[in-house]
Amino acid sequence: MQLVAYRPEYHVRVDEARNRMIYERFEELTIATELPHYLPDLQRALTLLRPGFTVLADLRRTLGPNLHLLPVFLASHTLMMQAGIGMMAEVHPLSHTMYQISQAVRAQTHVPARQFTSREEAEAFLDSFQIELNPEAEG
Repeated sequence: MQLVAYRPEYHVRVDEARNRMIYERFEELTIATELPHYLPDLQRALTLLRPGFTVLADLRRTLGPNLHLLPVFLASHTLMMQAGIGMMAEVHPLSHTMYQISQAVRAQTHVPARQFTSREEAEAFLDSFQIELNPEAEG
């Protein structure tokens, strides 16, 4: 697994063998006023992935939505769509507000995604999604 970005607000890793980006968002993002490296970090990760890639987005450690950064999140979803995302699994805290914000972003960008409260369930879903997408990968 390759570390792409290790920022106080988030971490981005890429598992090239699984064609998956692992994105973890932290408490610091809740109060951030800007994320100057966010889109370049994401673009760097996307260069390591092939079309049909999956994204595991672990949002459980976020304290709440940051509406100031909504344009950045919309742009990141657009980048993923342009790169050929296959599926995103979002792991949410038990906070209805985060779920609603996530739905609003996806409604505008059309990123295919499912939401979970368990990281293990999200990973299992993405693993089965990749197998369905690429049946010859089973072995």
